Amino acid sequence: MGLWDRFFHKPDPDEEPSGPSHAANLRAAVGIGTAQMRCHQDTWAYFVEEFEKSSTHRDSHVFRPAAEEVITREVGGMIVVPISGSSLAALLDRCFDIQFRNWSSSWNYSVLDMAIAARVGEAITRALAHVTPAGEADGDELTIVLDDRLAGQPEVRAS
Repeated sequence: MGLWDRFFHKPDPDEEPSGPSHAANLRAAVGIGTAQMRCHQDTWAYFVEEFEKSSTHRDSHVFRPAAEEVITREVGGMIVVPISGSSLAALLDRCFDIQFRNWSSSWNYSVLDMAIAARVGEAITRALAHVTPAGEADGDELTIVLDDRLAGQPEVRAS
């Protein structure tokens, strides 16, 4: 891979090295009636603003943010947002675009934007790995959680 390819390589959405393809994840997301996304209110606001600022983007017309009155507020700024399958697919696709198609868009995304998109996209695809078509199984509603915690570590204090 040359220097040009290294900086401007755009992965094929149908050929990812591990797990289902991006296109397969989009199809899985669209098949969901309603999912719940549990995240910090700032993370949700970031994506709502992202869709608003880029209303001419190819998938912006698909994303429908939840009305304020149906968002459940929790302590510490956490919220639970109901999201339709088509809006979830649009969100996942936007995460993919921010990470991998940044160079070809009119928007200039920062490394921070790409990190947010990567983490949110990872949480969505991880949750989608447990989804089966409705005709094949009954189960709980899909919940995507963005609330990483320390795992069995002692309290960390700044000195």
